[in-house]
Amino acid sequence: MNTQKAVTTTAQNVEDQTISIIRCSEPNEKVKQLYDALKYKYAPFTRKKSVVHKMKIKKSQVATKQESPPI
Repeated sequence: MNTQKAVTTTAQNVEDQTISIIRCSEPNEKVKQLYDALKYKYAPFTRKKSVVHKMKIKKSQVATKQESPPI
């Protein structure tokens, strides 16, 4: 059963966004037979894609984050 894997691919696009795609590999014939007997799907999930937008930090946000609380 350890022949089937989930693969995550991550890349940056021209807009500096992080794109992640998660896919499940194709099971071999023996695993397919077992899945058929158990009425399982060949892939536990469909392909998933996510885009993470970079946050732009303003100068006012940077200044407030660098301040330390009074003791």
